Amino acid sequence: MQFFLAFPIIVLLAVAPCSAADLEWVKVSNDGKGFVLAESGKQFVPWGFNYDHEGDGQLIEDYWDDKWPTVESAFQEMKELGANVVRIHLQFGTFMESPTKPRQHSLEQLARLVKLAEQTELHLDLTGLGCYHKQDVPQWYDKLSEQNRWAAQAVFWEAVAKTCAQSPAIFCYDLMNEPVVPGGNKRRDDWLGPGFAGKHFVQFIALDRQNRNRPDVARKWIRTLVTAVRKHDKRHLITVGLVPWSLDRPGLTSGFVPEKIADELDFIAMHMYPKKGKVAEAIETVKAFAAVGKPVIIEETFTLKCGADELEQFIDQSRQYATGWIGFYWGKTPDEYRPPKTIPEAFTLSWLELFQKMTPQILGHADSFLSNGVTAHRGNSSEFPENTMPAFQSGIDVGADWIELDILRTKDGQLVVTHDRTTKRAGDRDFVVAESVYKELVKVDVATDFRRRTGKTVGECPAQRMPLLRDVLLLVMKQDRTRVSIQPKMDCVADAVALVKSMKAERWIGFNDGNLDYMSDVKQLAPGIPVFWDRGKDTKIDDDIAIAHNHGFEALVLHYEGVTPEKVKKIKAAGIEIGAWTVNDQDTMKRLLEVGVERLYTDNPRLLLSLKYK
Repeated sequence: MQFFLAFPIIVLLAVAPCSAADLEWVKVSNDGKGFVLAESGKQFVPWGFNYDHEGDGQLIEDYWDDKWPTVESAFQEMKELGANVVRIHLQFGTFMESPTKPRQHSLEQLARLVKLAEQTELHLDLTGLGCYHKQDVPQWYDKLSEQNRWAAQAVFWEAVAKTCAQSPAIFCYDLMNEPVVPGGNKRRDDWLGPGFAGKHFVQFIALDRQNRNRPDVARKWIRTLVTAVRKHDKRHLITVGLVPWSLDRPGLTSGFVPEKIADELDFIAMHMYPKKGKVAEAIETVKAFAAVGKPVIIEETFTLKCGADELEQFIDQSRQYATGWIGFYWGKTPDEYRPPKTIPEAFTLSWLELFQKMTPQILGHADSFLSNGVTAHRGNSSEFPENTMPAFQSGIDVGADWIELDILRTKDGQLVVTHDRTTKRAGDRDFVVAESVYKELVKVDVATDFRRRTGKTVGECPAQRMPLLRDVLLLVMKQDRTRVSIQPKMDCVADAVALVKSMKAERWIGFNDGNLDYMSDVKQLAPGIPVFWDRGKDTKIDDDIAIAHNHGFEALVLHYEGVTPEKVKKIKAAGIEIGAWTVNDQDTMKRLLEVGVERLYTDNPRLLLSLKYK
C-alpha cells in the first residue's frame, strides 16, 4: 500500500555528478543473505525512498517532460539525505501505445532518468505496470483477455529491460506493485483493487481463478515476465512487491505465497507498515518472509500506522531478517517541513528525521569493513601502552581501519578497557577488576608494564589510567576513518551494546571474540553490528563456516599460524570475511596479504599500513 500527501517542492541541493563507470553493479551475495557491489565485493544495503509522486499528487510521468528540474532536484535531495536507492513507479499507460507497441518517447525519458541516477550515484528500483490513476489506464488494456494482457505486460518489460540493460544504476526490476491472484469462484469485473487517496496500488493479474491453484497462476505470470526481461537483460535483479498478506495464512491472501514463488525471483520485496503497539507482530511477519531463504527488502514502510519511535524499533529489530528498507519522499526536505503545519506534515517530518538518524547505523558498515582490516591490536600497542588513550589516538593517527580493545565490568557497573582480569601484569597495583570499583582502578598506572618492557622512563612514557569504554567511543566518534572492535572478556555484552546504542555509536562499532555465546548475544541484541569471530589455528573450518552463517557473523579471524590458501578460498567462497590474529612480523604480514586475508590484527599498524601501501 502507498499513500498520498500533498506538498510542493522548493529546494535544489548540489551533488557532484559522476559517470556510469563510477557506479558499481549490485548482485546477491555469495551467502544468499544480502547484496554486494559486484566489482569491490563491498556490502550493499538498500536504503532509500519511494519517489512515487510529487507533493501535488502528480506521478513522475506527469511532469518529467515539462518540469525535469523538479526530478533532478528530488534526486539530489534524496542523495543528500543519505539514500542509495530510489524506487520509481512506471505507469503502463504512459509506456504503451498498443498491446504490441511501446511509446518511444517514454523510453527515452526513462533512459534520461537512468542517466540522472548514474550522475547522482543512486540505484533504481524500477517498479512497472502501474495503473495508479484509473482514468489514465487505456480502455483497450482493460478489454484484453488474461493471456493478451500478460502478453502486453511482457512487451512493456522487454522494452524497459532493453532500455536499462547496460546501466549499473539499476538495482532491480519489480515486476508489479502488489499483484493479486483472485480468490473464490466469482469472476471479477475490474483489474484494479480499491482506491487509496485517489490511487490504485493493488492490481489483479487475472479476473477469474477458473479453479486454478493461485500460487501456480502467480508463478506462471512471474515466469512470463522474467522471460521477457531476460531476453535483453541477463544481469539485473528481479523481484515483485508483495503485500504482507501474501503469506499462506488463514484469512485474506494474495496468492503470491513467498515460498511458492521465491525460486522465480532473485530476492523478496515486501511492504510493511507496523501498527502501533504491534511491532513484535510485524517482526514475525518479516521473519516468515525471510524463511524462504532469499534476501528480503522491506520495499515500503512509513509512519502511517505508528510513530517514529516504534518504526525505529521495527527497522532495528527487522535487521535480523531483512537487508534493506525503502520509505517515501515527496519532493520536500526536512527543513521545508519545519515547523509542520498539519498532521500529515508532522508524520512526514518524523519519518525523514528518523531516516537521517538511522542512516549511519544502517549504512555505516556497508561500504567499508569488507575491504579494510588493518586492526590496531589494543591500539597502537607497539608504540604506546596497550589499551590506553594514547595507544588508541595513535591508532587513529596512523590511519588504522580499526582499533581493537578489551573490556571488563567493574564492581560498580563501569565498563573499563583492559585485557586481564587483574591489574597485576599491566599495572603497578594488583586489583581484581570485577571485584573493584572504578575509583580504585583509576589509581593504577597501566603503563607500568610497557615501561618495564621497553626501558622507557616515566618522563618518556607518563603514567596512564585505565580508560572507560565510553571515553574511547567519544574519541573515535570525533572522526570518520577508524572504528572500534570491542572484545568482551566477561559476560558484559548487553551492557556494551546498551552503551553503544545510547551513544548512537553503532556505525563505529564491531565486536570480536572466540566466545560463541558472547558473539551470539551481539547479533541478538544488535544484528546490524558486525561480528568478527576469533578462531584458533587448528579449528574445524567447515564447522566454523556453518556456525558463522547460522549466527550472521561477518568474519572468521583465525590464529595466523592456521591460515592456509585453501582455508582462505573456502571462507571467501562462503561469503565470509577472513582475518588473522595477532601478526607482528613483516614476512608473515606479506604472506597473509598475498593469500587474500583482509583483516589483520597487529600491535604494529604502522608497519602493516606501509606494506599495504607498497
